[in-house]
Amino acid sequence: MRSLSGPGRRAPAVMRVRALMRAVFARRALVAAFLSIVFCASCAPPRNIVPPPEPSVTLEGEIALAGADPLDRSVVLSDAGGSVCAISSPRFEYELRNLAGQRVRVTGRVVGKTENGPEFFVESYELAPAGGRAPLTGTIARRGEDLFLVEMRSGVEYALAGPLAEALREFAGFKVWIEGPVTPFEKKNGAGGTIAVEGYGIIAAPGRS
Repeated sequence: MRSLSGPGRRAPAVMRVRALMRAVFARRALVAAFLSIVFCASCAPPRNIVPPPEPSVTLEGEIALAGADPLDRSVVLSDAGGSVCAISSPRFEYELRNLAGQRVRVTGRVVGKTENGPEFFVESYELAPAGGRAPLTGTIARRGEDLFLVEMRSGVEYALAGPLAEALREFAGFKVWIEGPVTPFEKKNGAGGTIAVEGYGIIAAPGRS
């Protein structure tokens, strides 16, 4: 007669205990791995969320200089109601200063706030019509005795005529604005015209535009 406490009875129990221990160790390893993942995630530096840039908008108004100190005056865009915004533009600020009193369209983004209103970063600008037509903007070119305006955006050349045109002869290479009626004509390299100069202003010296 076999004993109930013999090796045959112990084997299944030992196997169950070993299986249970393996399961316990497996659960402990799983818990440890999970805690490690949580710990690492909590220690990771937060991601920098970059807000989307403000959309570009176009504003129109008159360029003015604000401030009591003539050597440290800021550029603002104004209208009949006063200052609209302060102008910020490393590329165009020098030119816009020289356009004080002129009506312009500026395209860019609001980037902050100043004592003169919102700060507007200018990405591009153009002169706006004043009294029916906008002045042309470009660079004075001289070929022999003939003077031309090379328009800033299109590159089209316009011959300069009229008594005031002679005053621009010394400004070859300068960036200027010119107002006056344009008479179209055909050229070999595209459409152009002749400007009867009625007014002009210096925007930038060579190398500053």
